[in-house]
This record gives sequence, structure tokens and C-alpha cells, in this order.
Amino acid sequence: MEPLREPFPVHASDADAFGLLTAPALAGYLQEIAGHHAEALGVGIEALRTRGLAWVLGRQRLELAAPVRSGDRLELETWPSGADGVAALRDFVAWRAGEEVARASTVWFVMDLARRRPVRLDRVLDERFRARPPRSVAPPADRLEPAGEGGRERRFTIRYLDIDANQHVTNASYLAWALEAVPEEIWRTCRLAALETHYLAECRYGSAIVSRAVPAGERDFRHAVVREEDGKELARLWTRWVPR
Repeated sequence: MEPLREPFPVHASDADAFGLLTAPALAGYLQEIAGHHAEALGVGIEALRTRGLAWVLGRQRLELAAPVRSGDRLELETWPSGADGVAALRDFVAWRAGEEVARASTVWFVMDLARRRPVRLDRVLDERFRARPPRSVAPPADRLEPAGEGGRERRFTIRYLDIDANQHVTNASYLAWALEAVPEEIWRTCRLAALETHYLAECRYGSAIVSRAVPAGERDFRHAVVREEDGKELARLWTRWVPR
């Protein structure tokens, strides 16, 4: 199966206070090109919606080899990298002027919108998706260690802006909330070099969440995003930071 490659200019609105592309914005680029490729392959959002199904991102691993700045022009490439049971794999590479700057690996599920449960992929994807081409990075782990106690916490109320077409919180919002909990010194002096995100449960408008970041090494953190009213863990992350 041929990969898809598309240009993505980095707009100022996608950069942080230091002019660097934010992780939620980059994750949005990956989701956009993944959607374009799925549509070209006949399994896009609308094709699934007519069957009462939807794609859901379950896990992602992102590695940033170099900083990407406002005004840069990226070329992103993506391809399906295997499907088994209820898990569909998709990988990505990003270049800037021929220099590789990022790689990512993701795990997706197809959800039955009425039952709110994943379906077996042999009901949805044909044999093309079962091929296993080379991976861009090691796939996300099956499980991340819990963040544990302590660390720094931030509280957020879910906004309209955080809700996607499936009426639950967007993937990018979980990621943004997690990163907001790192210490200010890390934010001011470092950039994100790698992250892994596991999305554990849905959340909808009207809730509040608590984001916690617990040190797990010199510049590593374990993160938990928790629904405040019932303590339900919605997302679990690991991040690694390097000096800016």
C-alpha cells in the first residue's frame, strides 16, 4: 500500500510562546493526514459514520528529533502498518527541507457508536491493512506505568472547543492538559523530545479534569488526566524533555 505524503506549513497559531510547534498542533497534523489517507483508502470518517462506526485513537508515541518553528514547512508521510484483532496501526514521518524532524506510531480502534465498544477490524478493513511494512518508531507499549502520587496538578473545565464530532473530548485537549502540569522551569528552558499517550476513557462537556505531572527522572514525567467528579483516569502519558 502506497504511503500518503502532504505538506503542512507551520502557522504562528500552532506555535508556543517560544515560537516552537506545539505537541497538540503536531498531533493534529498527524490526525489530519491520517484522515485523508483513510478517506483515500475507502475507510474515512464519512464511510464509517454511515455504518454507525468511528475511528478512535487509542495510543500514540511521538519522537521529536529537532525543534520545529513557526514558519517552517513540513512534509508528512503516513502509512497503515498492520491490523490485528481490534487494533489498527499507523506510522508517520515528518521532514523539514529534507531533514527528518519527527516520527510517530499510533494505535487506532473502530468504535461502534451505539454500543460504545470497539469492533473487530475484519468487519471493516480488507487484507491491504494486514500487511506489516517497516515501523517508523517502536510502537506504543501495551501499558504505561501510573503517574503515582505527588507532583504538580492543574485543574481545567471542559470547553466547547474541547469537544469533537463524536461529542467527546478531543485527543489534542488531553495532551494539552497533560503538558500544562509540567513545572514552569521545564516549560521555560526545555522542549518536548518524546511522548507517549494512552487514551483510557471518554469524557464529555460539563466535566472538570485534573492534570497531574510526576517526575520520573531528570527531565522525564509521568502524567495522569483524571475526571474530577468520579476520579476516573481518562489518559495516561509519559514525556521526555531536553534543553531548548
